[in-house]
Amino acid sequence: MELGCLFPPTTRTPEHIALAEALGYERALVYDSPAFLADAWITLALAAARTSRIKIGVAAITPRLRHVVATAGALATLHAHAPGRVEAVVGSGFTAQLMLGKKPVPWAEVERYAVALRALLAGCEIDWDGALTGLKYGTRTGITPPGPGIPLHVAAHGPRGYAVAERAGDGIVTNMSHRGGNPPPADMRQVQVLYYGTVLAPGEGYDDPRVLAAAGPYAAFQLHLGELGVAGDSAECAGFGKALAEVDESRRHLELHREHLIGVTELDRPFVTGELIARTTGSGTAERVRDQLAGLAASGVRGVLYGPMGDDIPRELEAFAAAATTARSAS
Repeated sequence: MELGCLFPPTTRTPEHIALAEALGYERALVYDSPAFLADAWITLALAAARTSRIKIGVAAITPRLRHVVATAGALATLHAHAPGRVEAVVGSGFTAQLMLGKKPVPWAEVERYAVALRALLAGCEIDWDGALTGLKYGTRTGITPPGPGIPLHVAAHGPRGYAVAERAGDGIVTNMSHRGGNPPPADMRQVQVLYYGTVLAPGEGYDDPRVLAAAGPYAAFQLHLGELGVAGDSAECAGFGKALAEVDESRRHLELHREHLIGVTELDRPFVTGELIARTTGSGTAERVRDQLAGLAASGVRGVLYGPMGDDIPRELEAFAAAATTARSAS
């Protein structure tokens, strides 16, 4: 089972990716939500200059946020600086869309985008928005279309997304904890599973301030999902829903998602409890995290993407890598 990590990009993420490489992580991806996070492509370019082995990429690229030619050009440029180390994940969008006050993109549009992106990266010309287009690099740019050198995955949490990944992708990135009852993909061998939570230090509890900082953002995310989240029937979710209803409707989407998987807002904080963290995240002792990872390895998944959060990202990366190393050795 491969070990990867996934970051909400900040100005410090390039150094965190360099540390991840030193710790043995095999890939490092970053979110693409420019309304409240650092720019994904600049972050990855800086990370490429600091690393030599780890695979890097964006998860997930959404069709209405990035024009397909702009995405293809960014990937080709990044590939020129880090050949053989670039990956991409395409999806229907969550915060990237919601922070614009828009719904996620229909899956048919995601598939069309993925197919077009793959064609552009292969050096093909495509019809897009009623005109012929393609990547037309001259020799002085130092860039050539990378062809199949960039794997293209699909972020999907249900059957329709899985089907798009089967037709147009090289694999699936999924979150096993908020599929709303959807079955897992039939073939787990090309699936990368997201993992959120913190490894508890000896004697630490779920209510400890460090744990609240490191795992609270994901617990808050489950509140944001409402009834679709794993805590949809909890008192915390009900209380959060009432508090959210008091926010002016015209800016509700901004307040709901602006610290997505990176922090806990004043709106979230009263409802992010130790009980909620225990219920919604993979947090636990090193032994518990190891056992959960061993279970994932036994299911046949290709890899795990760990999302470190909180005030001490190096600590989170180190603790999770240690647990993962033990789990993979045992399996």
